[in-house]
Amino acid sequence: MDPINASDTFDHFFFARQPIFDNSGKVWGYELLFRNGPDSKTAEIKSEDLATICVATSGFIKAQEDTDLNKKLCINFTENLILQGLPRGLPPTITVIEVLETIQPTPQIVEKIIGLKQEGYLFAIDDYRGGDSIREFIDLADIVKVDILGMTFSEIDQVINELADFRGLKIAEKVDNREVLDHLKALGFDLYQGYYFARPENLSGRKLKSTHLSKFRILQLVEDPTVSTDKAIEVINGDPSLTYRLLRLLNTAAFGFSMKITSVRHAVMLMGMRRMKYWLRMVVLSDLMPENKTPELYTLALGRGRFLEELAVGGQISKANAETLFLFGLLSLIEVMLDTPMQLILSELPLPGEVTAGYLEPSSTFAKYLQLAMSVESADISAISTLCQELNIDSRLVANASVHAVAWATDITQQVI
Repeated sequence: MDPINASDTFDHFFFARQPIFDNSGKVWGYELLFRNGPDSKTAEIKSEDLATICVATSGFIKAQEDTDLNKKLCINFTENLILQGLPRGLPPTITVIEVLETIQPTPQIVEKIIGLKQEGYLFAIDDYRGGDSIREFIDLADIVKVDILGMTFSEIDQVINELADFRGLKIAEKVDNREVLDHLKALGFDLYQGYYFARPENLSGRKLKSTHLSKFRILQLVEDPTVSTDKAIEVINGDPSLTYRLLRLLNTAAFGFSMKITSVRHAVMLMGMRRMKYWLRMVVLSDLMPENKTPELYTLALGRGRFLEELAVGGQISKANAETLFLFGLLSLIEVMLDTPMQLILSELPLPGEVTAGYLEPSSTFAKYLQLAMSVESADISAISTLCQELNIDSRLVANASVHAVAWATDITQQVI
């Protein structure tokens, strides 16, 4: 097998996070902004939909890594994505849906926004500079963001007069000096955003790419109204990237679950199929970019997961259920895929203690399960025999499980080569 290049497995993603402050100088939340590269100061957007999707999936998770997880996150959604219902893939407790004031309040978009507000999402008008063309939006809005860049004090006063009956939050954006800030406070603004406080902080990360097969299967899943929960779990389990991001997302404080979510089945049952479908749409669309495939690595990860799952289903492993063992095998190559130390990765994934030990402690039982899978891959008969005796596993069933796992993983991979 050729050496694995991490750049063949990952797309980089970039975005900026700019804080929004209240009148006391405390951070109320952040706006997430798309960026093309690590040093970009502005966004060069070829597809507004894809830019939003990148920010709302990978950017949303990255933005919460070192901040107060209860702060609001403002994301600008296009009209198309709102009509598709994609904001529902994010938790309503902290998500603020922003729309540009250039979007017109048609009956269709108004109906969608009302539905989202009823589910707990906050609705904000972005870049507002006055006028009556979006009055219906203002009546619905929880927040109006007034773009004051280049405006005189009298022009700002006029906009505020137009918002005299508005009872929501007023955010002044693009505030760049103290003099204008004092004037804004006197006018009754609630929140402030701009270079005077803080420039957008560029952040980046890497997301594990999915194969085309996984994408097509997921899109089929999303659009099938009769799909079962078991089928959804099967499709997500077949994609290491989805598994990784889903577990990270649902274990953020924004979702407010009282327990750690440690398997895809657990995640689907708690999140619900409806919201899961919206999230999957965002992730799949985000991944539909040119990519170099690494089918060997993909096949190997799937095969390990399936191998251990087969042993559990066959009664050979009783230390954990089949789903936990599948996840353990599936993520066993994540260090190579991410080109990141396993300790750092595990700090982001709320895995059971025995699973974590399996990656870090060679003498642990789970580590020996992984050693068995690796011995099977290398056809090390002596090691297989020794490990089977130590783990009380029938070596004949190991052979059967290996054959089934390789066939299953190869079948999935071959469909995209």
